[in-house]
Amino acid sequence: MKDQRRRRTRTIGIAAAGAVVLAALGGLAVHRMQPAGDCTVERLALPSGDPYSLVSGMDPAGRFVVGRTLREAGTSRLDLLVWHGGEPRRAELPGEGQVPRGVNGNGVVVGTTEIHSAAGPIALRSWVYRDGDVALLPGTEVSEALAVSDSGVVVGTDGKRPVLWRPSAGTPSPLPVPAGAPSEGKAYGISADGHTIVGVLGSGLLRPYVWPAAGKPRELPLPVVGGETATGAIAQSVTGDWVAGMATTRGDDGVPVRWNLRTGQAQAFPEYGLAGGTVSADGRMTAAGGGGRALLVGAQQTTTLRRLGDAAGSRDTAEAISRDGRSVAGNAASAQGGTVPVVWRC
Repeated sequence: MKDQRRRRTRTIGIAAAGAVVLAALGGLAVHRMQPAGDCTVERLALPSGDPYSLVSGMDPAGRFVVGRTLREAGTSRLDLLVWHGGEPRRAELPGEGQVPRGVNGNGVVVGTTEIHSAAGPIALRSWVYRDGDVALLPGTEVSEALAVSDSGVVVGTDGKRPVLWRPSAGTPSPLPVPAGAPSEGKAYGISADGHTIVGVLGSGLLRPYVWPAAGKPRELPLPVVGGETATGAIAQSVTGDWVAGMATTRGDDGVPVRWNLRTGQAQAFPEYGLAGGTVSADGRMTAAGGGGRALLVGAQQTTTLRRLGDAAGSRDTAEAISRDGRSVAGNAASAQGGTVPVVWRC
């Protein structure tokens, strides 16, 4: 039923199919346009001999794209990739199973890594990449750095509590929790100016929360999905008045949701799938549609992003949208199999 609803999604088409943009922008090759979709798609350059790479995020200004790549084939050790001006830079990360989670407008990246012993994983730690160097952040053996502001304030979780790391502090600081609310939780996102933090509290049925700089933390309303109030929700990112996230129901694993902090409205998009959990300043969100296509939802029309070519067997994913909505970073299905890192320009 959901696939039928997705096929009714309105798309913004291009009148002349097959137009080709003959340009190369800072190492990005612009590919042939496809008729059923909007925005040009640019395949990101990869390091020589790269065996496997995935994009996981982009800064709000759209200047830096981050992802990870296998250090070598057949291992679980991953290196960080940072694209700036289309050119990739590779950095070795500590541990194994490394995941970059956030990047700011200065190219500072944060993420998580598993620290192993001979018996297996013994800790989940946070790291920060700055000016070519990677360092572990102070914290417990269960620590996740999930986002970073332009001034370098990192948010995430440590010891199962939502926390922030200030650049000048030696230890993470717990975020305030309202009286009667669960103490467990995660801070998933922080605005570029550092004025607003969003995340969740709870350990079972999660509740979305916002921590404004000028005010007390408050719970965001659960959206109505299919005529019923969602059982839980996660606030994942914030841009201006808009918060993006996901909600769970009794009949679905998760649907995209956005909140407006000014009006207090929560809106679910049950006809689409989850992708990235990011939002632009005008309220557009990344999402997944039918047929393996990546979408932008939340405007008067849904934008279906162009594909690289005929790769119907794989799925495109839009991981992040810039603040102005003109750049989208993600992974596109390749006709040669698998996916490749890309940026869509809208």
